[in-house]
This record gives sequence, structure tokens and C-alpha cells, in this order.
Amino acid sequence: MPATVRPILRLEDVSRFFGGIAALSDVSFDVQTNDLLGLIGPNGSGKTTLLNVVSGYYRPNGGRIFLGDQRIDGKSPAALARLGIGRTFQITKVFKRLSVLENLLVPGLVSWRSGRHQAETRARAILDDLKLTHLIDERADTLSGGQGKLLEFGRLMMLRPQIILLDEPFGGVHPELKSFMHEKLREWNAAGVSIVLISHDMASIFGLCNRVAVLSDGHLLADGSPETVREDPKVLEAYLGQQDAT
Repeated sequence: MPATVRPILRLEDVSRFFGGIAALSDVSFDVQTNDLLGLIGPNGSGKTTLLNVVSGYYRPNGGRIFLGDQRIDGKSPAALARLGIGRTFQITKVFKRLSVLENLLVPGLVSWRSGRHQAETRARAILDDLKLTHLIDERADTLSGGQGKLLEFGRLMMLRPQIILLDEPFGGVHPELKSFMHEKLREWNAAGVSIVLISHDMASIFGLCNRVAVLSDGHLLADGSPETVREDPKVLEAYLGQQDAT
């Protein structure tokens, strides 16, 4: 019999409460190694809370989370980053007083296996791939919003992640730069990096993702192909009917 293919990430009945209010209620789904998964839902549906739970910023009040065969719920964000989970936030988080290159060296030197020369060589290659080489010595606080998002992409790739969790990476980004970001996400996904993407930009979600999951009031409302989710009456009622999904 063929070997069972295990998902890279598995959530089993994950719940999270704030003051008795359920932000997540028994959410279960898998992320496969080839997934570029769009996570959508109305404001307050639990999307960012879910990423915070998976990446260790919140502890779940119930359920279990696995990375491969390893149970990871309750581990710190730093421990999860070392295991291969990368994360960005709605508000860009960079080291503003450090240069663009130095921002990439921070995660690059976290591993004891990387010396300065090796980390800098990798950082320069990543910056070249992201078309940021001309800004390499600039302080991060001089970058545009879109360039800051790209710098976050670069810091993620320094960690060689298995899976990356992106929270509204296209917010306020120029259309040409957004198209370039789409290209990078497709490349990384094709190279074996699993991606979970939160975005209110439905054109990006349905243009990029091979799967879409929908949260509503902390519950998983739908999970399937973009075509299936887009036509689901429950989703149309809860969310897409209020959006321009073209």
C-alpha cells in the first residue's frame, strides 16, 4: 500500500477565547505541502487570531496543532520559527534603525550553523531576487510601504521556512509591486513552501490560491477549491455577497 501523505500543518478542534467570547470555535483543517491556501472571512471572523495561535503568539484554549508529526501548540514564536513557521503581520514589522541588509542578517544569524559570511551571501542573493539590492545600505525606516513588505518577505526566506503565514501582505501596495509579490509567492510555493494567505483582496485570493478556507464568527464555514468556495451559498451569504469577488 502507498505511504500515507501527512499534511505539513494540522489543526484539530482548535479554540481560543477572550473573556468568555469565542474567537475560534473547534476549527479543524490541514495544510498540505503544495497548498497556497487563502484564508478569508468578514472582519472579526478569527483569521488573524488563527495565525496568532498557529505561530505561537496565543495559546489555544482547546484542540491540538501539529507541524508534520510534532505537536506544536503552546510553543513560543521563536521555537516555531526555528521549526520552519514564518509569519508576517498586518502592520509591517522591520528593524527601522537597521539597514536593509542588517534586517536580513538578524534572522540569518539566529542559527548556530550560519556564520556572518554565509548569512550575508544568502541575504544579498535574496535581496537581489526581491529587487532590493539598490537599497541594501538604506535604513529600513526610509522604505516605502511596499518595499517594507518585500523586506519582510526577505526576512522570512532567510529562515528557510516550511510554511509561511501572511496577514494582509498586499495592503496599501502599488499594483505593480503587488503583481511582483504574487510572482514571488507562486515561485516559493512551486519550490515546496506552503503558504497561508489572509487578504481582503479577492482578486489576489482567487487568482493565487489553489484552496480557500472561510471563517465566520470563529467557525470554519467552508474549505475547498476557489471555484467551489466562490459558489457556496453559505459563503455568498456570509461574506462574498458583500464583496467584489471579480
